[in-house]
Amino acid sequence: MTRVVLLDGAGDPAAVATALRAHPEVTVEAADRAPAGDDVVALLAGGELAIGAAELAAVPRVRIVAATATGFDHLDLEAIAAAGVWATHCPGYCDAEVADHAVTCALALLRGVGDLDRAVRAGHWDLAGTRPRRIAGSVLGIVGLGRIGREVAARGRALGMTVLASDPRVTADASGTATMVALPELLAAADVVTLHMALTAETTGLIGAAELALMPPESYLVNCARAALVDHAALGEALRDGRLGGCALDVLPVEPPPAGEPALQWPRTLLSPHAAYFSPETEHAPYRLSGEAVAAVLEGREPAGVLVRPG
Repeated sequence: MTRVVLLDGAGDPAAVATALRAHPEVTVEAADRAPAGDDVVALLAGGELAIGAAELAAVPRVRIVAATATGFDHLDLEAIAAAGVWATHCPGYCDAEVADHAVTCALALLRGVGDLDRAVRAGHWDLAGTRPRRIAGSVLGIVGLGRIGREVAARGRALGMTVLASDPRVTADASGTATMVALPELLAAADVVTLHMALTAETTGLIGAAELALMPPESYLVNCARAALVDHAALGEALRDGRLGGCALDVLPVEPPPAGEPALQWPRTLLSPHAAYFSPETEHAPYRLSGEAVAAVLEGREPAGVLVRPG
């Protein structure tokens, strides 16, 4: 027998096993730490566990490392390539959900929904200092115009928003839903900025103190991508000083956040528990897709979502 090990606290071993039903010689097991043994042929890794050279050395016959998500910054792709192992991820399975969540956050911030809710609960039946804004005509700035960014752009345009986008990989938006501009121009013009970049060495800290200083005082920041795209110390300072209208975060530096997480005390902040990807349609999809990638490798086929090819 050979093993496929699912290293994902929210994982669904049954969905992986279903995708591998043509391989009765394979067992699927869930674990909370990287395994060891020469019977392991696949590691299916959630974002909470990094996979690098040490983890690969402990499973010398592993053939594929599959990220059970769209993001793959927890995989050491250089180490995986050096080991001659496939690496994959699951692009596209939750594009609509993340786009919906980001736009929902943007609308809630612009309309002051969170502040109004808190005001009513505190006994205020008035605007209580909140000034909801018209959505149509507002400027939506999208940082990263990949699959999800394009979905966000389409939703913003449908709502009558002016849509700007910045992405060093994209020179023109073929869909016509966004106007491409440089990042400083986008930050200075947008009423709400939403981030949809992958986390890489180049994008870590992409939004720092200098970038936040470019944003108008009543503008908002939405991050449903990766926490490390933003300098959280600078963001907290901008919120406390009133230099930023507010923010909505679906991702935090440590998840779940410890009791002392500063963002829990920031003013004008909407928080959600890394939930942007979720719907009943996506709940099991990444585990099925990861299982299908393993099946493809076992059958000598190229899997979907390739990040690294052996050799």
